[in-house]
This record gives sequence, C-alpha cells and structure tokens, in this order.
Amino acid sequence: MKQRSFIQSRIISAWRQCIEDDYCNQRINSERSLQASFWSHINQSLPTTRRLFIEPSLTIRSRSGIKRIIPDIVICNTREVIAVVELKYLPRAQPKYQKDIESLATIARNRKRIAVSNDRFRGSEQDATVYSLSKNILFVWAGVHAEEESEAVFSAGKRSLRNCYLQLHAVTQKDGTPKVFQRR
Repeated sequence: MKQRSFIQSRIISAWRQCIEDDYCNQRINSERSLQASFWSHINQSLPTTRRLFIEPSLTIRSRSGIKRIIPDIVICNTREVIAVVELKYLPRAQPKYQKDIESLATIARNRKRIAVSNDRFRGSEQDATVYSLSKNILFVWAGVHAEEESEAVFSAGKRSLRNCYLQLHAVTQKDGTPKVFQRR
C-alpha cells in the first residue's frame, strides 16, 4: 500500500494548504474555486509523471444501461487511476454528501469496468494513455461545511469503500478559522 500512502499524504497536505492559504484568505467563494485551489496545490506536490483530470466523465455499462459519473478530480500515475476526489463547498450549512458517497461507491464497485483517457485533446499527440483503476485506489470526499457531521452517517458509508476511503473536513467557524481534520 506504499502507493496509497504516498497519494494520501499528498492529498491531505494539499487540502490543508487549500484551506489555510486560500479559504482563510477569502480566495475561495464557490465549489469551482475550491476545486481550482485544491487542484493547484495537489498538482504542485506531485511528480510530473502524475496526471490530473478535472471532471472526467466515467461511463459504466451494465445490464440496466449506461450510467455516467463525473467526479471532481481524478489522479493517475503513469498507468492507472490512483485517486478519485469529490469536493463539497457549503461553508454555512451541514455537509451534503449522499450523492458524492454513492458516486464513489459506484465507481468502487465497478472499478474493473471503468477506464479514463485524455482522448478529447486536439493537437499533436503527447500522451494517449487509457488509465484503468488501480486495485489500490483511494476514494476521497473533502468538504468545507459549517457543522460537524454525524460520524455514524459518514462511517456507515458503503462496503465497497471499506479500507480505501478518506474524508477531509474544514468545519467553518462564525468568528475563526476552520477546524481541519480527516477521517478514514
């Protein structure tokens, strides 16, 4: 699990930087700006051999039809998807996570049938890799929200996320800096 611990430590560090450097300095005012800040911090911390996709469309084909899931950020090494990140920005409200957790769980359950590629690029081809999902993939939910969530609700999660799931929180305070913490 060396690969998972490497990406996990980078993700945790990027989250803290995102909140301390950008949220606390009023540079984040929407989920999109949270996404941009987090992407920037994680991108700076990773080797150039890593590839980040913002909102890639993941297609899952099953007997019941086609389902599309669009996670906020997908992180790849040279061959595989090593992390999928869902972000939520609700600085004045309780966290909303049901849809995000269900999306992560669906990806986890179908990981052998999903691949990510950068085939939408036009121009001279540099890297036309198709990335399968790693068996050591890390699924992450990270949110800026006002009230601490019920641990039971989050930890109930999905069986398919067991041992490969990380939560990152920034609980906002009325007159202070957010409380930043993580849960597995």
